[in-house]
Amino acid sequence: MRSIAAVAVSLLALSGCSTQVSETAIVSQAQLETQVSALFTAADPEVEVVATCAGDLGARVGATQDCHLDIGKQDADVRVRVTEIVGKQTKFVTTPFVPATRVAKNIARSLRKQGYRVDQVVCQSELIGEVGAKAICVLAPADRDGKVRAKVKSVKGLKVNFDYRVLG
Repeated sequence: MRSIAAVAVSLLALSGCSTQVSETAIVSQAQLETQVSALFTAADPEVEVVATCAGDLGARVGATQDCHLDIGKQDADVRVRVTEIVGKQTKFVTTPFVPATRVAKNIARSLRKQGYRVDQVVCQSELIGEVGAKAICVLAPADRDGKVRAKVKSVKGLKVNFDYRVLG
């Protein structure tokens, strides 16, 4: 089993809250980007954290929206989920995740470094930043196809570490 850190080591220095409150039930994309950016701070005070979200955050418990964070030369992704709505206040939590394309890219890079010939790796889903979360990936090496299972080993801040195993 090989271990991969999905986000570079400098992100270990990031810290962030997991809950935020909006003063309106629907959180606009611009408001969400501002609030998510404010949740995380880089260790280097000169580095700005900038969030780019895919859209508004709906006004219902369980609604989600994905946001991409740029932290200097590093980046990370978080899923924002509404936990409670009281009047016009929307409370939400953020959970880091590794997009399927990044999981595939990291596994392919690791296998190539080990000397394997890999033409393509495609993962069926992202890895949610929760210990034990799994994703299945299909790899197409030059000689035969196979599957790989990626499993989250640890999460610290925005850094999601995962192992992978090539399945028989």
